Order: sequence, then C-alpha cells, then structure tokens
Amino acid sequence: MEIRFAKGVTSRQGRTGWPEGTVEDEHGRGGFFGEVSMLYRSHPPTRWTRIEGDLKPRAMNSLRVQPTDQIDPAGIPERILHNPDVHLYVSRRREPMSYYMRNADGDEIHFVHEGRGTVETDYGPLPYETGDYVVIPKGTNYRVVPDVPDNFFLIIESRTGPVGFPDRGMFGQHVPFDFALLHAPDPQPAPPETEPREYEIRIKRADRWTRVYHDFCPLDVVGWTGNLCVYKLNVRDLRGPSSDRTHLPPVSYATFQCPGFWVVTFQPKPFETAPDAVRVPSYHRNVDYDEVIFTHSGRLMSRSEELGTGTVTLHPAGIHHGPNPKAFEAAEKLDRMEAYLVNVDSEKPLAWTQAFIDAEDPDYWATFSDQAVRVDGGRA
Repeated sequence: MEIRFAKGVTSRQGRTGWPEGTVEDEHGRGGFFGEVSMLYRSHPPTRWTRIEGDLKPRAMNSLRVQPTDQIDPAGIPERILHNPDVHLYVSRRREPMSYYMRNADGDEIHFVHEGRGTVETDYGPLPYETGDYVVIPKGTNYRVVPDVPDNFFLIIESRTGPVGFPDRGMFGQHVPFDFALLHAPDPQPAPPETEPREYEIRIKRADRWTRVYHDFCPLDVVGWTGNLCVYKLNVRDLRGPSSDRTHLPPVSYATFQCPGFWVVTFQPKPFETAPDAVRVPSYHRNVDYDEVIFTHSGRLMSRSEELGTGTVTLHPAGIHHGPNPKAFEAAEKLDRMEAYLVNVDSEKPLAWTQAFIDAEDPDYWATFSDQAVRVDGGRA
C-alpha cells in the first residue's frame, strides 16, 4: 500500500524524536516488515494493573529444565514450546549419546548456549563450542559426543520445511555474515569394528519413535557432494547492521528463515547517538508473530536489568511489549548493548509444555508496568 497519513501530534520520522509527553507504539504487520503506523500515546500501553488470559507475557528459566539426556546417555531433549511449524527443546547432555538420531519430522538448529564437543554425522564430524548454531538437515544420522560435562543446547526444530537464509536485499553478500564462514564437515567414516556390537538408530516421525539396529556403524560415508549438509555458524562471526540515527527493526538481524518462523540473533551493537534518536525499541504488539527470546548473555536494550542467562521469554502476538519502565534511563548510561540473544518469531500461536510451566517466573508480566500487582500482592 502506497498511501500514508499523518494526523495529530507525531514524529517526523518513525523510531526517532518522540514528541514530548508521548511514547511511540508501532502497529505493524508482517513482523516489522509490512504495513505500519506509529501511534503516539500519552501513556505506555504496557502500564497495566493486571492481565487475565493466555496472552500474558511469560518467562521461564530454562536452566531449571532437566531433560532425561542430562542424566542418561539414552535420554532425549525436553520440549518447552511448540506449534505445527516449530518446536523448541532444551538439551543438557553430559555424556555421549548411546544411540544415533535421525529426525524425520524436520530440520534442527542446535544453538550451543554452553559446552564443547563433536556432533558426529553422516557428512563427517563437526566440532561445536559455545555460541555455535549447528544446523542438521531432516533425515541426517547424527550423534552428540560432549567433551565437557556441562552442555546446554536450545534446539529449534523446523517442522514444515527446511532451514534457509533471509533475502539480504540491499545488505549484499557479506552482511550479516559472509557465507564462506559456514563450516561443513569432511567425511570421516567410523573405523572398522574390532568386536561385534550393535548400533541403534532412533528415527523420530510424528513424534513417535522407531528403532533400527545394525551390526556396523551407520556413519560409514566415505565422501559426499551436494548442497544439503550439516553446517555451523558462530554468533561471534555475525556482523549485523547498526545506525547512528535510528533504532533498526529486528528483521535487520535475521539469521535463518524457515516456513512459519524466523530466527533472529540480537548481538552487541553501539547505541544510537544522534540527538533525536531513541535508544530503546518502540512499544509494539507484533500482531502476526509470537515472539520468543532466549538470553545467551547480557540484556536486551528494552530491559533495565539482566533477566539471567538461559531465560526464555514468550510474548504472544496481540499484546503489547517493549521497554520496561526504567529501560530509557538505563540505555542512556551505556554506549553499547553487550548481549547475544536468540529470537524466534513464529506465525502460529505457541503452546507451552509442563516443563515450561514448572520453570516459569509468575511475575514476569508485571515487570513491564509500575502499576501491576504481582502474585505476592506487591507492586512491580
């Protein structure tokens, strides 16, 4: 749509120079990428006193989740959020998998929040370390072999299509990263067996398991060619755009695009310094996407305090979120945002599991408002 209106008291440029006595509320479609209007309000739209219903902002400490793979080599990750397009899991494997995995439900993105080791795959062994995204295509045989006892993966499963990359448009071929940085493994077939043994492959389809057994290691590939493979990318290699004059929308930092959802990596960046720049994002209700943010390190510019590493927040589509009351003052005291956060924006509503509920912070919704009444009856 080409038309544009301007009525009443507004800024001349969205995301900058909010008129005195107002806050900016971004009402947009397509996750900041479609039609949009900026509304200038007299009160923060998150200045609520209470919320009733499923759209309440939620947060949980994923470090409290205890998947069975944390204590059992034969265990599996624990699912925390899901919809038909994307499932999110926590894996905390301490010992090598006692089986080989083949996911026939979808591609997997393993974000390594903590740990070091190797993912053994059909395509060859792929070392992993903290900050890696390890992408495993649907149907790949693989096995996770940790080098250290403390490993923590956030696993993002794409259920309706392959993991891909967003169109870079005017950014060109080297932003947010050069594709030459993607690391794929060399084939390394397992050595011949010296003693007879049985190898188990677990195949997951429609969240049901089939077990296949061989008397040889299934990772026996001696060579491969093509453009479907396992690969990894570390968040340290990302070089997202920044602006001195205006706050850039989250889509600017998109890392992966999958059917029904995006994966965005917020990364360290300088704060805007222009006199009319606003250093925190506008209030918004993100009506086409549920928004999940996993804190790897630091804090987002819309917060005045760190939520803690491993925190997972869920902001359902339709309800406002944005700067908490003290975020404006906090941002003015800093020169940079020093943080890495993994953001999953999903088109379909996400459901939470009992594992999510068991690790939930019941007062998170109240941190957006100085008028909210917490669970314990006090003020936020």
